[in-house]
Amino acid sequence: MTRHADPRRIYEAGRAAIRNRLLSSGLDAETTEWWLTAWELEAAVRELPTTGDFWTAGDAWIAEQRAARRQPD
Repeated sequence: MTRHADPRRIYEAGRAAIRNRLLSSGLDAETTEWWLTAWELEAAVRELPTTGDFWTAGDAWIAEQRAARRQPD
């Protein structure tokens, strides 16, 4: 019998991967969690599905937002 993919486990694995990447880039745990939550809220506002490329899009969005904040006004 084949096992079906568990969407929640896939979601959590994607979140953990982005979390680990952000932490390894030098962000502290609190800031990392803030960015992950910010993406989850942004995705909810956009009504994006939490499957498929959710965390790939989230990773790109976080990178864009972080870069924009580093730009001088």
